[in-house]
Formats: sequence, C-alpha cells, structure tokens
Amino acid sequence: MSWSTTLKIRQQIRARVEAREDIAVMFSDIRGFTSYTAREGDRAAYELSQTHEALLREQIEEQAGIIVKTMGDGIMAAFAELPSAVHAAVGIHRAVRKRNTEHPREPIDIGIGLASGTPIMTEADFIGHSVNLSQRVSSMAKGGQILVTKPFVREVTPPHGCHYMSLGKRELKGLDHVHLYEVAWMGEVARLSDRDDMFTLILTERGTLAIELAKNIQAHIDDAVVQLGKSSGNEAFSSLLQRGIARFTHAVINKSLAASGIDREQPIDSVDLSIDGNEVIVRIGKKPIRLHGVDASQATLFRKKLVEMRDKLHAEVGE
Repeated sequence: MSWSTTLKIRQQIRARVEAREDIAVMFSDIRGFTSYTAREGDRAAYELSQTHEALLREQIEEQAGIIVKTMGDGIMAAFAELPSAVHAAVGIHRAVRKRNTEHPREPIDIGIGLASGTPIMTEADFIGHSVNLSQRVSSMAKGGQILVTKPFVREVTPPHGCHYMSLGKRELKGLDHVHLYEVAWMGEVARLSDRDDMFTLILTERGTLAIELAKNIQAHIDDAVVQLGKSSGNEAFSSLLQRGIARFTHAVINKSLAASGIDREQPIDSVDLSIDGNEVIVRIGKKPIRLHGVDASQATLFRKKLVEMRDKLHAEVGE
C-alpha cells in the first residue's frame, strides 16, 4: 500500500473518530511464540514473525485497514468500517490455513480479537478502552479463532460461509465481564470442547479435523520455559537450557496433545475418536488428545458425524 493510500485511510479513520462514530480495532498474535523462539532461535522466530506480518498486512490492506504497530509476535490494526475488520480477520485465517497446508512443518497459529469504539488517535498510536478491549479479547482467542464483541454481531453481516456463535460472558482482565462471539469461518460440521474450554475439535466440510488450543495452555508453557531457563544464572547456559526445555516440552505436548498451541488440521481418515464416560480420546496416528469433562451426548453426536463424513468420503472415492 502506498503512503498516500495509508494517509487517506488514516484520515477516514480520524474523521469517524472525531464524529464520535465507532471504528474497529484488531489485535492478532502468534500462539506459542516464546517457546518457539527458545526452541528454534532468534533468527527463525524473526522469520516467522515476518511471515505472519506479511500475511496479515496483505489481508488488512485489502480491506482498507492500516497496521498501527507491530509487536514482534503480534500486530494492532484499525479499520474505519466494522465489516472491513471482520472480512480481514476471516481472510487472515484463510490465508494462514493455506500457508500452513503448504508448510506443515512450520505452521503459524494465531488468535484474533476485534472491538469497536472511538479511541484517541495520536500520530503513531491509538489509545483508549476499545484498544484495551481488543487486546483482551485477542488474549481469549484460541489458535484459529476470531472473537468479537456485540456491536459486530449487531452491525455486520458475516462473510459468506461464516456465522456468529455466542460464547456468553467472559471475564477479561481489568475489564469485568464482556459478552463475546466467535466468527465461525471454517465451514464446520460439528465441534466439541472440553469442560474447561481448553480444547476444541472442529469437524470441517472439507473432511478434516481442526484442533484449537487455548492460549492459556501455551502461556503456562512459555512462562515455564523462560523461568526455568533464567534459573541457571549463566546466560549462555541459560539459552541452551531454554532451548532444551522448549524442545522437551514441545515433544511432550506432541505426544500427549498432538498440538503445540497451533491450529493443526488432519484428514479424518487419520483420526480415531473414542468415548469413555465423560472423556473423549482422539488419536491422530499414535498421538492421543484427551478432552475431559465432555458432555457425553455431544461427544456421541460428534463421533457419529465424523463416522458419517468418513463413510461418505470413502463412498465418493469408490465411485
């Protein structure tokens, strides 16, 4: 985007803010970036962040938005129109999904939060409640999720093939409880979450199983990696220790959860799902994911749809 176009969009945003009309604020960040940096090194992390920024910039600029600032593992963007922000968010996730299919060994996993309001605009930044709210909403998003506040649901028709899902009121740090909605964009057939909403399994129309992992899990891992690395007292050894811990943690997660804070998709042919009371065990190859406290009736329905879809795909191949 040229500087003149960026300036024009900034002027449009400023005009709306000065007229006390809402604009949209977006936050997006890479899940698991701290442990990825410790595991793979600064250069690899920098390259990943540049790929992330390029993907987002293309979609944001296509929807007449601007990137306000970058933060290493994340970005803040602004849009004069609320529909533009929703379309950009969906475009971002679809672009990331395509990119991850092409680069399965180095996937990017992001969560996006959108809020609206009339923030204060400075020459280089936006300040105010809507900015804080958007950042908090983003922090609640699982990898692969787009979370929005109520004004978007009232004012924006979701893009084709998408719909809103109410998540109820969620407590946001420093902001009390806010009603959040998810923009379901994958063309999903069914979904299943654990009791604590740490994991969500999504059965998609394309015949895949997508895994969404809450940011809280990865945040705890990242903190442990950093703190354990610092405990050595020796900077050089600390760096090596952090990488070792990160690799070990990553391996453990892959063995027990089949995902490390990323939105992985697997063809349903490679998925086996069993139900044991209120626990669901999903095996992708030899890697199990355990969902605890799952509603048994929902789990049964989810498994039924998975089996039906697999049988349908097999029948189509047979034809």
